[in-house]
Amino acid sequence: MAEEKNTKKCAKCKEEIAGDAKKCKHCGADQRNWFIRHKILTGIFGLIVLGIIIGAANSGSNNQSAGVNKTGTATQKQEVKYKVGDVIKTDKLEITVTKAEERDSVGSDYFKKSPSQGGTFLAVQYNYKNISSNPVSSFDQPTVKLVDSKGTQYDSDAGITADYATELNLDTKILSDLNPGITVNNAEVFEISKTQYAEGSWDLIVHADKDYRVTIK
Repeated sequence: MAEEKNTKKCAKCKEEIAGDAKKCKHCGADQRNWFIRHKILTGIFGLIVLGIIIGAANSGSNNQSAGVNKTGTATQKQEVKYKVGDVIKTDKLEITVTKAEERDSVGSDYFKKSPSQGGTFLAVQYNYKNISSNPVSSFDQPTVKLVDSKGTQYDSDAGITADYATELNLDTKILSDLNPGITVNNAEVFEISKTQYAEGSWDLIVHADKDYRVTIK
């Protein structure tokens, strides 16, 4: 019994040709598929598809880490707020804002200072302890700023703060390392509008390894 020949029809002229023929013997049409005939374009196309797949995977990972709610909108991690008296713990320090009070004057009897017209003093006391096993340099020790409801940050008044420190007899470290296990007390005085303070909400921003927000009013 004669073996049947493996044949096919030309894609162009429909004449019968050998099954493994690369070209039609009748019309000369190339019988290979598009991907084999265009290897370079096929490679480029494959790289583009691979890039799209990787990009989509990374996007999905980012959405998952940020958190996505039921509507598909990315959610932000809520900022942790502290209150006066709360202990803020960092890798190196334990920080506590112990007091925030409005004052009409600061200083001792001989060096008493009063706010400018329309102003008031906000006196803030805080302490911090080195809980690490190494000294903490003066540059890494915490500082505080006052911030209003609009997000405006205020620096303390250096001169008035010095008078307040004298009044309290503080053990503030100035350009000195804080050794392990040591706690120091510090204070800052801010001069602000008396009306704005009475009407608005106010926080402290404690600058340490990152920023911590402490609500004071």
